[in-house]
Amino acid sequence: MSRGLRREDFKLELLLGLGTTGQVYLARAPDGRPVALKIPRSEVHRDPALAERFAREVRLSLGLSHPNLVKGIAGKPYGKEAFLALEYFEEGSLEDRLQKGPLGRERALSILRQIAAALSHLHRLGIVHQDVKPANVFLRGETAKLGDFGVAKTREDRSPLERAGSPFYMAPELFQGGEGTPASDAYSFGVLAYELLTGKRPFYGETFEELLAAHLTQTPPPLKDKNPRLVRAVQGLLEKDPKKRAGVEEFLRALITPSPASEQAKENPAQKTFWSRILGRKR
Repeated sequence: MSRGLRREDFKLELLLGLGTTGQVYLARAPDGRPVALKIPRSEVHRDPALAERFAREVRLSLGLSHPNLVKGIAGKPYGKEAFLALEYFEEGSLEDRLQKGPLGRERALSILRQIAAALSHLHRLGIVHQDVKPANVFLRGETAKLGDFGVAKTREDRSPLERAGSPFYMAPELFQGGEGTPASDAYSFGVLAYELLTGKRPFYGETFEELLAAHLTQTPPPLKDKNPRLVRAVQGLLEKDPKKRAGVEEFLRALITPSPASEQAKENPAQKTFWSRILGRKR
């Protein structure tokens, strides 16, 4: 679909939700395809900071390309006719799915693998998402995609952004006024990973202050999983000190776990040749 489309080329059908900078509608593209159409709220045009935030989201959504990032279809960053058309997810967000109950282990790992790959791609490009949470993960069948770049930060951004993110998923350094970094994204992803694998968030609080104290001082209940490398990776993602914190790449490596047989072969040299024959045998 051409990115030269204008806002009036899309037919509005239903209001889906309201955000800080825009109203999101279910709309129809000229070819009949359903899209999520984001239109700036009136105050965006009067506030340069909000206008720049919306424009940044348009530029990133249209400029990024990855199988696990929400795809931008068309948009205009500035002016009275500013808009952003995004691929539409009829199944909704991961937050919507979690309201129906916890995920099974394999489904959780599949989603986490895909979001970790998307984050790794962003970080290699010098982009910090700053708002990793279930509401910003969108589902279609077995595919999961990370979206909403409204508060993302790039290498080119010179002006500091406001503190961004949900308090349930924010890294400790952000509560203390620090800037968003790939390490803070990794922490938010770690909270998401713990939640999907256990069915519970690692930190709770009724107020912002209680959540702040929990993220700064508390250790979540131990994660139990048959893959010890995965357990260590999630624990590393939740490290309080960003300098000691694991990255999403370490999580991805933890998913590539040798079978118990191959681990035993490593520990017992006498069996190494036997297991290499078995594991390497063509089927």
